[in-house]
Amino acid sequence: MALRNASQQLRGHLIPGSVLYSSSEPCPMCLTACYWARVSRLVFGATSHDVATYGFEDLQLYRELASTSEKRSMPEVGADEPLRALAADVLRQWADNFPGPVTPKY
Repeated sequence: MALRNASQQLRGHLIPGSVLYSSSEPCPMCLTACYWARVSRLVFGATSHDVATYGFEDLQLYRELASTSEKRSMPEVGADEPLRALAADVLRQWADNFPGPVTPKY
């Protein structure tokens, strides 16, 4: 919510130069959102080990994401053709309408 509020105030989703303060180490989803928003620094109190003591699954999720997709507990399966091609076409159309150049991130 902090990222969303900052983005609304700044009228853009990128907030480089920002510092985010959190009561605990962010879950993987929130940490990824910080990277996407280009947050420059993250300061947190309790660690993932601390919150695991009280039943939160953040630490296990970090472990899952550190594993290759073949070793994760949830199967991840890419779509076959033609669905993959249709999905990729939606992304191409989005990129074609983007106001600036899109740089591949391989």
